[in-house]
Amino acid sequence: MQNSTIDVHLTSKDSGAEISGVDLARPLAEPTYREIRHLLADRGVVFFREQELTPEQLLALGKQFGEIHISKLIAKVPGHPLVAEVRKEPEQTRNTGGNWHSDHAYVDKPPLGSILLARELPPLGGDTMFANMCAAYDSLSDGLKKTLDGLKAVHAKKKALDNSNLSAERKVGTKERARLSTGDLEEQAIHPVAPRHPETGRKVLFVNPTYTVRFDGWSEAESKPLLTYLYQHAARPENICRFHWEVGSIAFWDNRTSWHYALNDYHGSRRLMYRVSVQGSGFAAP
Repeated sequence: MQNSTIDVHLTSKDSGAEISGVDLARPLAEPTYREIRHLLADRGVVFFREQELTPEQLLALGKQFGEIHISKLIAKVPGHPLVAEVRKEPEQTRNTGGNWHSDHAYVDKPPLGSILLARELPPLGGDTMFANMCAAYDSLSDGLKKTLDGLKAVHAKKKALDNSNLSAERKVGTKERARLSTGDLEEQAIHPVAPRHPETGRKVLFVNPTYTVRFDGWSEAESKPLLTYLYQHAARPENICRFHWEVGSIAFWDNRTSWHYALNDYHGSRRLMYRVSVQGSGFAAP
């Protein structure tokens, strides 16, 4: 697909678009910015190849889309306190993001999205999958949509750290848990299950298996069957695109529109990514 300033290749029916013809190390021209922002909201994630950005240039790119969101829990690139470092060393078995999730769903205004730049990669493996939650909502039955439209869900940070919910390679170690304060563990927020995206107006299925605890006003036992169905529905293969990284590749995902899942299939190899996240403004009224 040829747009006015960029070339776009859709990566699946509903999720993802790979963009070429733009140098992200330079400030974006207004028409290019608008096209990228539209694709980001509509497709959930956009990809770029062969982008040689310094940490300063990556940060400048993020600032073009909004104020920078800073995660308290992710390590930072030395000398760059606003640029996160997503690193897995050869001896580690646990990776960051190895489960379906929306970043920081447990805060009142989750980030708009994140820009991830590949710096060092394993010789094989380490892909990331994305799923479009607008498409997931659209493909639900009319009856279930009516049910969800009146619901809210509780999202909690501590669910992601509860080892009883995690596979063996996802379990949180003693050192990692020690870094967390009581306040970190108790962070939670309540969001509509089917809010409207603030830019496209499309309904979003905003629950995820990492942070969603229950429906507001329901018990966890009552919530589990319906939440399990929604997770399985959203993660259907036809709703997913898979991105194979190369050094210099960038993925920029709309955290309100998409889930993501970092595959953990490269034990014994190093993987290093730089990440900048952009603050969100919340959802539009359902």
